[in-house]
Amino acid sequence: MKVSPEIKITKDGSNTLFLQDIDEHYHSVHGAIQESLHVFIKNGIQKISPNKCLINILEIGFGTGLNALLTLDYSIKKNLEINYHTIEPYPLEDPKIWSALNYCELINKNLNNQFDLFHRSDWNKEILMTSFFSFLKYKSKVENCILIPNSYDVIYFDAFSPSSQPELWNESVLEKMFLLLKKNGFLVTYCSKGIVKRKLKKIGFVIDSLPGPPGKREMTFAKKS
Repeated sequence: MKVSPEIKITKDGSNTLFLQDIDEHYHSVHGAIQESLHVFIKNGIQKISPNKCLINILEIGFGTGLNALLTLDYSIKKNLEINYHTIEPYPLEDPKIWSALNYCELINKNLNNQFDLFHRSDWNKEILMTSFFSFLKYKSKVENCILIPNSYDVIYFDAFSPSSQPELWNESVLEKMFLLLKKNGFLVTYCSKGIVKRKLKKIGFVIDSLPGPPGKREMTFAKKS
């Protein structure tokens, strides 16, 4: 996949990127920040017990870095210790692209340096963004990335749609997600397609269809019991 994205404005004023070759936006045109807050913060990390001292997160699809930025901002506000791991086989190569995104302006202007570091940092090398937020990114396809089973409390599954990247929504990848989660861990995704939910259920997830972000009726919450 050749990454040559165009910056677009979504309905909440925040940016998304558009990939013409696969006709896909990185985030919802109805509101990039609104979507990520709803799916991955409100129905993701906020669903974890407040008594938990350390949260391990795996993100599938680093993309623009928006989900990582929102999670970092949340961890600062709540004094949460987080290990954030993310997988991205096709990263943004041009600093002009991520530097032009307006996320820090809208979320937290003090995080400009950290947002830049998300993108510039070395692959496969853990770094500390704050004293309680570690960040590690893998430049790899999900199926080739070797991770430790039963390691993660929550998975942000933010791949492109099943129609654009069907290989990321097949049973073998979703089963890998199941194995990577701790008991009572969960996966959240914007996708609510019936075929995806049936695959998740077959693997062993307990499925809950939650109200979706603006522009989507539902999203999916899948728990490993």
